[in-house]
Amino acid sequence: MIEGLGLAPQIVCAAYWTLAVALLVVSTAATIVQPRLAARRATRKDQPPVSIILPVKLLEDGFEAAQDSALSQVYPQFEAVASSVDLESPASRRMREIFARFPNVPSRFLRSTAKFAMSPKVDNLYAPFTDAAHDAIFMKDANIVLEPDALAEHLRQLTGEVGLVCGIPYAARPENLAAHIEAAIMNGPHARMLFLASAFGQGFGVGKIMLFRRSDFLRAGGFGAISHTVGEDNAMAKAMRRIGLRTVFSHRPVRQELGQRNFLDIYNRQLRWSVIRRGDELFWFILEPIYQALPAIAAGAAAAPLANLSPVTGGGATFLLWFLCETLLSMAKGWQVSWAAPAIFLMREVVMLAVWLHAWSTDRVVWAKDRLDARAAGAEGDKNRRAAGPSPKQEG
Repeated sequence: MIEGLGLAPQIVCAAYWTLAVALLVVSTAATIVQPRLAARRATRKDQPPVSIILPVKLLEDGFEAAQDSALSQVYPQFEAVASSVDLESPASRRMREIFARFPNVPSRFLRSTAKFAMSPKVDNLYAPFTDAAHDAIFMKDANIVLEPDALAEHLRQLTGEVGLVCGIPYAARPENLAAHIEAAIMNGPHARMLFLASAFGQGFGVGKIMLFRRSDFLRAGGFGAISHTVGEDNAMAKAMRRIGLRTVFSHRPVRQELGQRNFLDIYNRQLRWSVIRRGDELFWFILEPIYQALPAIAAGAAAAPLANLSPVTGGGATFLLWFLCETLLSMAKGWQVSWAAPAIFLMREVVMLAVWLHAWSTDRVVWAKDRLDARAAGAEGDKNRRAAGPSPKQEG
């Protein structure tokens, strides 16, 4: 036995290790089969007109390709409505240039003046949402690149019993160490858990893309149902559930191109999402370490003597199993794998565990350079911020 560690703790570690490894294997298999399983549920045949909503804030790497992809959809009838707080920002000017390149797509740019929501993103979405011409609304973040048939394919999931369709994001084109770490987070534990949920018919609000009917959203409470939180995507899924409509993940994952990344931005982004999960889904948040490798490696080392192995052998074998499983999965899915993958894997694990621990002790989060209190609304909420937003102002 490891010195100072009794038989009972070793048995507990062995049980934890078994559960963690089983989850790794099952979620890996689910990631492979999910597209086929979800495609069977994509039964909608008609193609109603759609309003594509494009919130604009920062001019980040890959912005132009991502927005071009929204306007290049092979779809019978759609419009594009962009919005920004600052119409003269670099991102806004670039967005207008992109619109000009697609004269056949009805498009307009709105100034966002709403100031009623906890999330700046929700404030920015108010103007294009109220101005959209069509009931079917497709919201896309500025860093998501769509395939030409993405809109048509995602819409197949918006059946009568579905209120919200989201896409599972995967990372592409990481160009520095920080970006590779973020890609390892996205394409590793986060992707596996979302694909696993989808394989069993479950869905959660993930705001990279969101497809829904405006009439359903208004029936579910509209902006009043999502303005109290910085986790507006999860709040929308819960609002749809309250009126009996499901949230599903599409059979098509969505590509997020990373380019160059800043480590502090990555940490703050992961922390924001962790704080939101802690507040909105506490039970699942508590269980998050079980799909991380570092606790499993420690458990494998602690339980190794039960199999007459050294702790180094037990921990090393767990590291190798986990790393090979995720690497082979990335190769099977066509996701980029770096030559420095082992080191990136370990750095990712340290970051994820640090973020999880940090999320227990803070409510302060960063969203696009703005510092927010994720729990500021509280149970009662801020009535002024929940008030109806202003009328949208159209920019010519």
